[in-house]
Order: sequence, then C-alpha cells, then structure tokens
Amino acid sequence: MAADDPSDDEVRAALDAFLARGGNRRPGPSPTDFILTRLHLLEGSVTRRVEHRTEEIRHRPGTVALSERPVYDVLGDYKLSPHETPLAQPLDLVRRGSVHLRSCDCGNGRRRCADCNGMKYRPCEPAHVCAVCQGITACTHYLNHGGLPGTPPRPPRPGRADRPGERVTCEACHTPDSACPGCRGWGKVRCPDCEASGRIPCTPCGRTGTVECATCEGHGNLTSWTAGRIAWTSQTKAVPSPVPRPRRVASELGSGGWHEDRLGDDPLPDDLSPTHRAALEPHLRRWKGEKERRLAIQRLTVVKATPPGSGNLEFYVFRGTDGRLSVVRRLSEEGRWKASLAVAAAVALVVLVLVLIL
Repeated sequence: MAADDPSDDEVRAALDAFLARGGNRRPGPSPTDFILTRLHLLEGSVTRRVEHRTEEIRHRPGTVALSERPVYDVLGDYKLSPHETPLAQPLDLVRRGSVHLRSCDCGNGRRRCADCNGMKYRPCEPAHVCAVCQGITACTHYLNHGGLPGTPPRPPRPGRADRPGERVTCEACHTPDSACPGCRGWGKVRCPDCEASGRIPCTPCGRTGTVECATCEGHGNLTSWTAGRIAWTSQTKAVPSPVPRPRRVASELGSGGWHEDRLGDDPLPDDLSPTHRAALEPHLRRWKGEKERRLAIQRLTVVKATPPGSGNLEFYVFRGTDGRLSVVRRLSEEGRWKASLAVAAAVALVVLVLVLIL
C-alpha cells in the first residue's frame, strides 16, 4: 500500500462530512457502518528505444561525398559516441575500403534514343486517307484514270466542301465536277505532321539521337560502397491495468491525485504491492536491441463505500491533487434496477389510463 493511501478512519470522516454538507441528512446507517472496498488502481506504460542495424551495397550516379560519414569495419562492433543518438534520423556509415568509382557501361553519360534508334527522326506516313470521302468516292470518273499516275508527286493539302454534295475538277483525270473537294480526286491528303516528307523530328532526344543515361544520370560513372545504417525507434506499450477504473467515476478519477513514478533501469518502488509488481514485471524484460527504457506508472487507491443492507446509493472516495479526500455519490446497481422498475411501472400506468379513456 502506498504511503498516501487513505486510512479507514479518514474515509469514514470524509463520508460523514460529505453527508453532513447535504443539510437534510435523513436517519440511516452511519458511515461507521459502511462496507469499505479498496480498489488499488495501477496504470502505466513502457517506452523503449530499440536499435536496428542494417547493411547494404549502394550505387549512386557520379561522385558521392562520403568523407564526412563515420567509418566502420564490422557494423555490429561500432560503438556510438555520446553525441550519436540516431533517434530523430538514422546514422549512416561507410565500411572501410568499400568505396569504388567505376565507369558506367554507357561510356559518356548518353545512350541511343529508343524512340528513333539514334536516327534523330522518326518515320511518318506521308499521306493519309481523305477524311471527306474516305478514299472511296475520290472521283466519279475513276475509269478515266487509266494510264495516269495513281498518286501525285506530293499529296495535296486537305480541302473541304463549301456546300453539301459539292464536287470539283479532278486533278488526276481533269474531269470537271467529278472529284471530292477534300482530296481533289487522289483519295489521300498530305500528312499535317510531316508535310509529306515521311519523317518527323524525334522529340524525346531533341533531334540529337541520344538521351541522358538513366543509370548514371549523365555523369558517365557510378560510386559504389557498402553502407551501414544504425537507427533507433521509440516504441511505447501500455501496461494492462490489473484493476480497471470504476466505470461510474472514470471521468472524475482523471483529476485524482495519482501517485506518479518515472523510472529508467531503476528497481520498482519498494511500496509497490505484490499484485502491482506482478503486473509490471513481465513488461520489463529486455527486448532485442533495446538501448533505453522509461517506465511511467501512476497509482491511486479508490475506496468504494456501500451502506449495509439494501441501499440505493454507493460512494467512491479517493484523494485529489490537493491531497484532500473527494467523495462522489452514485446510484448503485440495486438503485438503478429499482429506478428502471419505477419507470416501467409509470409507463404501464400511463398506457392503462389511455386505454381506459379511449
């Protein structure tokens, strides 16, 4: 039992003062006859700083500045200095003798463009099917095209009809009013992208035929090294309470005078009860990689005072932050049951009266 736990005499005196403050105290059991049940509450959490050490081979483009990073031979043997606490951010190290600068297989930081295969241009179809006639009704006198060139030296630019059904002079057979106004009898029109040249500039490489190497990012070389990393993570785990807060006064207990202890690797307090000690000890075993540990516990004794015999009320007594005892009155389970029966009876009576009236 903690030193600030209230004695039975203190609890009964606080109950007597609480009942006297009501001003209309009815004859009934004296606080000296109340049944006192002590609830020793314990709440706590354990915060650990756990270390993780990892090692990998890294490759980065160009020359990487690694001279300011700590050097190690065996990562597991590296001793952190007092100012090296890798909690906010990990500590990156370099294994001794592992740094190498090598040329990238691209040679000079550039690679052949995959879009144009290094040709600087991409092929393009110089002529497209006419959108007006779809190449089907290019000329109504198509038989007159015999012996004439099937396509012009350079496909015409796309045209359009000024009015529905309009036909123009065919440029292939020269027949008036026989050709589609879109292609003028050829069935195809000039590609607007390449202007019938058959090629367009390659955009990804900017007409150079090469692009920056994605591996070395244009540097032409790579830096490789074995990287070690030491990181600490903070993990907090709550300790399950052996006795939960009484539900009916849980909010009021938040302002109670909890006795607090904050411990590192220190032994548990001497005044800790065997029940509380048994609840805490399983959570104090060291974890793999554990470097620091902080235990925060708070304790509060709540005394439940129940009048003898059949009673509708119960009282909870606990010490406040000012050191004085606080008393909270609540309806007991029996009182709540009786109140529910009274409400049910009143509802039934109202229903009966309504039935008789109607």
